[in-house]
Formats: sequence, structure tokens, C-alpha cells
Amino acid sequence: MDGEEFSIRTRRLSYRYRNASRLAIENIDLEIRRGELVLVVGPSGAGKSTLIYCLSGIVPHYILGGEMSGDVFVHGINSRETELCELTKRVVVVLQNPESQIFGMTVEEDVAFGLENLCLPTDVIARRLDETLRFLELDELRESPPESLSGGQKQRLALGSVLALEPDVILFDEPLSNLDPHGSELVISTLKKLKDSGKTVILVERKTEDILQFLDRVIAIEGGKKVADCSPRELFKDRELVRRLRISVPQVIRLSYELAARGLVPDDMPVSASEFIARWHEAHP
Repeated sequence: MDGEEFSIRTRRLSYRYRNASRLAIENIDLEIRRGELVLVVGPSGAGKSTLIYCLSGIVPHYILGGEMSGDVFVHGINSRETELCELTKRVVVVLQNPESQIFGMTVEEDVAFGLENLCLPTDVIARRLDETLRFLELDELRESPPESLSGGQKQRLALGSVLALEPDVILFDEPLSNLDPHGSELVISTLKKLKDSGKTVILVERKTEDILQFLDRVIAIEGGKKVADCSPRELFKDRELVRRLRISVPQVIRLSYELAARGLVPDDMPVSASEFIARWHEAHP
């Protein structure tokens, strides 16, 4: 297959941190197509964040001293053979704590920061700044100080500072972990907009309740190894794997487990409340 069909490919990717006794990730092969929204799940310490660091180029270019083997290709470009400043034009990462990526005195200044560091022309900076703020629905807050924003708004601001660079691939490390329901709703709506706009999105996240219906695939990692790569529906059908990996089970799927066990609905996991209702009406016309 043409390598350009894939946003991300890995071949036998492994990584060991300096002075660590075991590999953090081991022999991971991935092929993630353009425009896919992919969730990475697994228990604490499974290697999920390490995988994100490797896919983004943080490993091996920023986190030094470890041992990396195998390859990561971003649109056919080998990440180990490409400088980090070049990789960030194609792939960016939004970390768990958005405040660690916010530097500006205002929303506008923060989004413009990376663009100015690239020494882009003033008109290009202005265009990308306006487009990014409108896309993330932060335009009315452009003069606001970041500390005045809600958690969900800060997460979108952190995204804006990298989205303005116009990358093809965006990685998230637990973007919902510190947010209240409203903040989570803001971020989830942004994830859907990114998918609809054709971006490739890969995220590590424990809160699966409201994002399953938008996902193309789920990749499960255990002990640094890939143990599943499938649709959300297929993942939650494997109840033993879900239990073993301590994956959070959404309420609608827990209800489906109970009703399927009693023979009241088909044993075919719905991934949203609307899909569950449709299946119920099919089983009980």
C-alpha cells in the first residue's frame, strides 16, 4: 500500500527509559489512516503515554537517554531521521495538563506564539490566528488572560497553540481527565470537529462514555504490548479483556451486558444511547 494513505505507521516499535529494567512499549506495529479518530486504552503503566511520546517525536528527540528500536513514520517520513521542528509541522501533541502548554498573556498571544517562532509572514500569522480562534470558538475570548478561562476552554487553548501550526496529526494525552462535565463536552465537540475536518486524531483517555460513537478504532495496550486493535463494539464484546485491562465501561454498555444476559436484547454492543434505544425497539417492536 502507498505509505501516504497512512498518517502514522510504526514497525516493531519498542522503547526503554534510561535505567528502567523493562521495556515501556514492545514491538508495536500500527497503521493509522488519514482522518481516523483512534482511542488508546489500557491499565495504568501499560505504556500509553510512552506510545504518544514516540508517535509525536518527543521520544527520542526531547526525552533523551532511553533506548528506542523500530521505526515511526509520519506521512512516510521517519521520525528518528527528522528534526523535531520539522515533525511538529505534521504531528503535534496536547498534554494532559493544558497549563503546561500555555505561555501567553492573552488567548490571542498564546495561539500566535508558535507561529511567530516559525517567523511566518505577518499576514499568514493573522489568517491562521483568526481561523484557529473561530474553529475552537475562542474568538470572543481572544483578549482574555488564560487564567480566566474554564478547564475546557484552557484545553481548547492548548489545542489552538498547536492547531495553528496546521498539523495533519494531533495526539492527546488524557484531555478529559481534569475537566467537569461541561468542560468535557466542549473538548469532545472539538474532537468531533477535528475528525470532520479531516484531521487524524489519536488520544489516550480513560473516560470513554461520550466519545465511543465518534471513534473509528480502539487500540488496547497491556504491559507495553498491543493486545487489541478493533472497533469499539468489538472491544466491549470481549468482556474478559475489558475487565483485565480495567477499561471504564460506559453506562449504556453495562446496561446492554445485563439485558443481553437475560436475553432481552441482542449481544451486539451499542456505542451510544440512541443506538441502544434503536436496538431495544428492534428487539421489542
